[in-house]
Amino acid sequence: MTHAKPPSMEHPTSIPQPNLDDLAIDAVLHLGAALEVLELHASHKVTAINCVCRDLLRIYYAKADQAQSLEPQDKELLGLLHDTAVDLGYAIEVVDHLNGDEADDPILYAVSYLLKAAKRFADEGVAAALAVKG
Repeated sequence: MTHAKPPSMEHPTSIPQPNLDDLAIDAVLHLGAALEVLELHASHKVTAINCVCRDLLRIYYAKADQAQSLEPQDKELLGLLHDTAVDLGYAIEVVDHLNGDEADDPILYAVSYLLKAAKRFADEGVAAALAVKG
């Protein structure tokens, strides 16, 4: 009696490469979620910190949202994804700095978490695109 190997054991599969378009969309979706949370928060708790963060995210979101209209093979997508990663780094720094010991706002921590997730997607997209180019 012979035993057949499970399909996963017969042919090792390689780890699928992330789709650049999906990573760009995930980055924009997380940035958009952070903006929505901040929009709602700023409408209920109007402070300079919340308004500054909200306005900054609006600018970065509008710029990053352009990525959704591009195809994965478009040359501008890598540049836009790189810019989004850089902008997210700035936004995270601003939100975290403004939410220091004085503010200690749990909603801003949630916004920071969403921004960090968006940055991970953007960074992964840039790395994947450079690996394919390289």
